[in-house]
Amino acid sequence: MKRDSQSAPRSAWLATLAIGLLAFLLAASRINHGITNSILPAGPGLTPDESFNVQQGVYLAEAFFRHGPLLLHPDVADEVFDDRVYLPDHPPLGRFFIGLTHELTRGFISGTANCPFNILAARLASCAAFALTVVLVYRFCRIRFDLVTAITAAALLMSMPRVVGHARLAALESTTGLMWWIATVALAAATTDSERPGIRKSAFAGCAWGLLLLTKVQAILFPPVVVIFLVARFRRNSIVPLIVFFSTGLLVGFLGWPWIWQDPWHHTLQYLGHAADRQTLHVWYLGHRWLDKTAPWHYPLVMLWATTPLLASFGVAARAFQRRFTTAEGLLILTAIFPLIVFALPGVPVYDGVRLFLVAAPATAVLSARGLTLLWQSLSNNKARRHGPRQILKYGGLALAAVLFLTDAAATLSPYAISRYTAGVGCGPGAEQLQLESSYWADGLNADFWKQIPEGSKVFVAPVSHQFQLTDLENLVPVIQERSIRLSPFEYDSREQRGFLLLIHRLADLRPSLQSPPSGSEVLVTVESDGRVLAQLVDTTHATWVERP
Repeated sequence: MKRDSQSAPRSAWLATLAIGLLAFLLAASRINHGITNSILPAGPGLTPDESFNVQQGVYLAEAFFRHGPLLLHPDVADEVFDDRVYLPDHPPLGRFFIGLTHELTRGFISGTANCPFNILAARLASCAAFALTVVLVYRFCRIRFDLVTAITAAALLMSMPRVVGHARLAALESTTGLMWWIATVALAAATTDSERPGIRKSAFAGCAWGLLLLTKVQAILFPPVVVIFLVARFRRNSIVPLIVFFSTGLLVGFLGWPWIWQDPWHHTLQYLGHAADRQTLHVWYLGHRWLDKTAPWHYPLVMLWATTPLLASFGVAARAFQRRFTTAEGLLILTAIFPLIVFALPGVPVYDGVRLFLVAAPATAVLSARGLTLLWQSLSNNKARRHGPRQILKYGGLALAAVLFLTDAAATLSPYAISRYTAGVGCGPGAEQLQLESSYWADGLNADFWKQIPEGSKVFVAPVSHQFQLTDLENLVPVIQERSIRLSPFEYDSREQRGFLLLIHRLADLRPSLQSPPSGSEVLVTVESDGRVLAQLVDTTHATWVERP
């Protein structure tokens, strides 16, 4: 008996470790952005914002290695955070994690000796954040519910193509999702008991929110959830916990970002102003080009449906139909729905698919797993005959669920998972019929693409997302350097700029006249994913342009 009691916790932690390792390997298996001689298969190409995140992350990591804890000393902080190299457009924690991972792992990943940064090493930060999120989702469900719900929730989260796709980039979304989930779990631990949360629990939850504040601006969406949940649950007794929560969270956020110290009021307004008044982006949605602030209110709802595995959506619907939510489930519903409500409001900018509200994914996976598990238990508890209608429904439903799961989970194995659509809209062909965006990320430009371009070629590129994009590609993608490929922005001059033209199918920015190859041009390379064109290389030497492209 004693041996059994000791082996049970050990097996539980081994299962947790196995799930985390599986999640990490799923993400890390496709991080190769442009190395040809590598055991790693091709992953997404270098995306527009990765260079900024890696450069800033390495700068912060090197400052930490150089100064250690003294980085938080005012004099040292002024030196580091007042340097022209530092960009305060995002809080430091997410980028620091990217830079730290880069510095610790770059020596183990070869093939980027001539590049200033090792993008593969930096991408491992998001892989680790994703794996930790899956582990915490599993442990939360294991403690709150049961083993079947825990395994189902972890599997559903790992079957979400956009979540896995983001976990393969040196971006902030995976770390933000992790911190959002940590803040949610900490709040659940503090508030789901029948008694009012004490100061210690409230402070712990506030610290978790403070870490979220240090990661990305989505943190400002969390306080309304806290207020609504605590006031609804504890009424006037929520005042003290709320004060402790917000005081602790703001203190952690302030202490963890020395740039704010230099001029708290002005720098806080500068940061929030940058988040609110950023460059206007365009959105391709239902066959129309929208400004990010004028996209229809249903954009986040449709995009979430179109990119969430159909089995997960069915599980959420089943849970909504079953009702009788636990207190913890009520909190999860709030944390999942509130970001969608905010981004559905008129005038609130939305862009880049589901990136801005990807924080809803862990809670969605848990609620879906709960719905599927309760449905299975309901069918299993039926006392009908073994081969009765309920049993046929039970095992027929199980077979259908397996098919649906495998259909959408298979998309996570694609190097272009971040651009994939799920069975809810008919996968790629259905998204094509609905005229949804092909790709926001230029993820089709990986090693498999570049090695098909003749060495020494000059390639014109359209569209170009920012002024450093092409320089970053030339400096950070080894295969482009190896093949001496030169990149130049296409200025839409069809007379002077003839030759190789790379069309990145970010339809929001690609002019309609170029969404199909120009008449008379020769298509040399096409990158497709699930029937959707992500990028094309065409030779326009003999093209006849109907209009100025």
